[in-house]
Amino acid sequence: MVYWDRVKNFQTWVAVWIGTAGGAGLVPKMPGTAGSAVAVPLFWYFADWGWPYKLEILVAILLVGTWAAKVFDEAMQTGDNQCIVIDEVLGIGITTFLLTRQSTAWEWLAAFVLFRLFDIIKIAPVRQLDRWSKKKAKGGSPWYGGFGVMGDDLLAGVQGLIVMIILNEFHVFRNAL
Repeated sequence: MVYWDRVKNFQTWVAVWIGTAGGAGLVPKMPGTAGSAVAVPLFWYFADWGWPYKLEILVAILLVGTWAAKVFDEAMQTGDNQCIVIDEVLGIGITTFLLTRQSTAWEWLAAFVLFRLFDIIKIAPVRQLDRWSKKKAKGGSPWYGGFGVMGDDLLAGVQGLIVMIILNEFHVFRNAL
């Protein structure tokens, strides 16, 4: 939930805009899925860029997203506010890291589904990072909370990427057509 009366300065406005991925997180039902969905065209656009450039984009999203999540949660007085979906943008970017524009729609769909699955079920070590960062954030350091918002999706994205690599090694997508 966004309490608009708490969005009082430019910094908070920017954090809300970034944190909600341009407003995708304001969707009332399944904001995480909406955040992931708006990120797919972005990463499709970058798909043929070299891996160093893609890595720089992901690091930038991690850093800016950590800041935005921290400022957003401080303003709303929440911890990992449901409207923050910049973390989903990061996660889907990681899961789609090896895809290209020539990748099939099935591959892009599989990456989307895998990331959402790993983000929702939070298997180890995703759940542990999520719990640890929330506990640290309650202890007085909101940067842990900002990183925790991003960190669990970073790990879920890595899990999705690993499965995408395995599926590619077994030529699952070539055989699907």
